[in-house]
Amino acid sequence: MTDEPKPKRRGRPKKEENVRMRPLNVEVPEDLQLHRRGTLCKLDTGMSLKEQVAAAYDEWLTRKGYSKPTDET
Repeated sequence: MTDEPKPKRRGRPKKEENVRMRPLNVEVPEDLQLHRRGTLCKLDTGMSLKEQVAAAYDEWLTRKGYSKPTDET
């Protein structure tokens, strides 16, 4: 045994803003291992799986030319 203290567990990070969420239910290929990789990212960064998916999908759609609508009309 070592005398080193055990690392403290990080709790769920507090959300900085209240963001309304809407479900997006999709099936994904198992060979991409998205669930496992997303869980590892969550442990490393504290970013929830929902936040990861939203950020990745938003970035992909933006690159494809589907930018977010603006409030300006």
